[in-house]
Amino acid sequence: MSLKDEVKTLLENKEFERLAEMAKDKQRVVRYLLSFLYSTNDLLHWRAAEALGAVAGRQGSDSSDSGRNIPRRLIWSLMEESGATAWPAPEALGAVVSSRISVYPDLAPIALSFIEDPVLSRGVLWSARKIAEKRPDLIADSIPKVMELLDSADATLRGHAAWALGAMRAAEARPALEKLTGDAGALAIYEAGELVDTTVGELAKSSLRELARAGAR
Repeated sequence: MSLKDEVKTLLENKEFERLAEMAKDKQRVVRYLLSFLYSTNDLLHWRAAEALGAVAGRQGSDSSDSGRNIPRRLIWSLMEESGATAWPAPEALGAVVSSRISVYPDLAPIALSFIEDPVLSRGVLWSARKIAEKRPDLIADSIPKVMELLDSADATLRGHAAWALGAMRAAEARPALEKLTGDAGALAIYEAGELVDTTVGELAKSSLRELARAGAR
C-alpha cells in the first residue's frame, strides 16, 4: 500500500492521532492531507481538515516556529496573491487553531476574517464554532458578521451560523435564534468525525440551550 493510500485508509477509520504520529517522521503525510482537503467526498474532506488539526497540534514546541508551518500554508492559500483555489482552507485552519488554542490565539481572528466570502463562509462558520468551544473571547468581535448569516437564503449557512453563535456565547443573538427554531431547512454538520444530518431549527434550539446554560453560570 502506498503512503497516500495508507493516509486515506486512516482518514476513513478516523485515526487522526495515528496520522499525527506518522507525520512526525513522514513529511509527505501533510502533503497528502492537504490534497484530501480537495476531495469531492465531503466526509473525507472534513476528516482531512480534522487530521491537519491533530498534526499541527503536535508540530514543534510552543516557542517553535515550525509549529506554524501548516497554518501559514493555509492562510497563504486564502490570500488572493497566492492564486490558489482555497475553498477548503478555512475549516482546516479552524481545526488547526482550535487544536492548540494556547499557541495560536493570534490566528483566531484571521480565521474569521474570510467570513464575507460566500465560497468560504461555511468553513469559516464551522471554524467559529470550533474556536469558540475553546476561547469564545478570541472571536467575539465577529459575532455581528455571524449573525448576518442567520438571514442567508442558504440553509447550510443559516444552520452553521446558528450553531456557531451558541458556542460564541452571543447573548445578543437570542431573539434571532428564537425566530429560527421552526426553520426546517436541512443541512449536515461535521461533528466527532461524522457528517450529521440536522435542521436549522434544531441547531438554533441547541444554541439557545447553550446560551441559557452560559447565562446560568
